[in-house]
Amino acid sequence: MESVVSGLNASRDSSHLRDTIAAPADRATKSAARKHSSLSPDRIRSAMAANAAQEGLTHRVAARDDDRAAVAGGASRDPGSRKPGAGRRGLRSLAAAVSLSAALTALSFFGASSSSSSAPGKAAPATTVAIVRAGSVAAEAVLALAAWMAWAEGGLHARPAATLLPYAARLACALAWAPLVLGHGAARAGLACCAGMAAGAVACARGFGAVNPVAGDLAKPAVAWAVLLAVVNYKML
Repeated sequence: MESVVSGLNASRDSSHLRDTIAAPADRATKSAARKHSSLSPDRIRSAMAANAAQEGLTHRVAARDDDRAAVAGGASRDPGSRKPGAGRRGLRSLAAAVSLSAALTALSFFGASSSSSSAPGKAAPATTVAIVRAGSVAAEAVLALAAWMAWAEGGLHARPAATLLPYAARLACALAWAPLVLGHGAARAGLACCAGMAAGAVACARGFGAVNPVAGDLAKPAVAWAVLLAVVNYKML
């Protein structure tokens, strides 16, 4: 009988202990439930809006920091990626292209003038020859500048059929005009050279313009000069 009584007392103590341990957790759960139930929908919405605004501000600040880092990284990479002598080499190549084209054109006129005394046909006045020589040299220099600009953009390598071949053909016609017309008196052959120069200049204006619009605009005066040279050539027939 005593063992039964002691067992009942032990079970009673253990249940009391469990109730004592579980009571704080129940009270915390109930207080949290009362707190959530005491919040009105307006307060919940305002809290959510505040959280969303704070998150948006955080994202904007982070994005701004990323942009600044990207700009700083690009600015730091640009000076290192540029070679010190790149600008000087570009100017040297430009001077070489323009001076070579102009020098070849001038030499063709001087070579033709030495043999013009024995050339058959109608001789051109010295003033006309000087004007034609100056205009041809200037036109070739400007066209060489346009070709260099297209080359700097990679157009001569990427599109040689539309840029390099028309320029080479036009330069050949321009160099052949003076020896044919002024040196040998072949005015009809000179007209053919003028037609080739005009067609080559039009092709250069289109090809260069597809690579660099400024280069295309610089090639257009060569078309007008070819037409003017054809008029002078026609008067020598």
